[in-house]
Amino acid sequence: MANKLRLEGKVGIIMCAASGIGEASARLFVEHGAQVVIADIQDELGLQVAASIGTDKASYRHCDVTNEKPVEETVR
Repeated sequence: MANKLRLEGKVGIIMCAASGIGEASARLFVEHGAQVVIADIQDELGLQVAASIGTDKASYRHCDVTNEKPVEETVR
């Protein structure tokens, strides 16, 4: 079995993570030891996902991926 903590000490920025594949990816990253930034335009859902993962492991940031500036700000 693969090492479940291979992402420990890493931070993943998951775009469109308030639902669907993005949400599943964020949860998988956390399961493997990473902290995640949930980035999406669906504020309420994004905040709910971050809260359900746990604020010690996940945070939410509003980010519209169709606009370059918010993406750059999220990555910084």
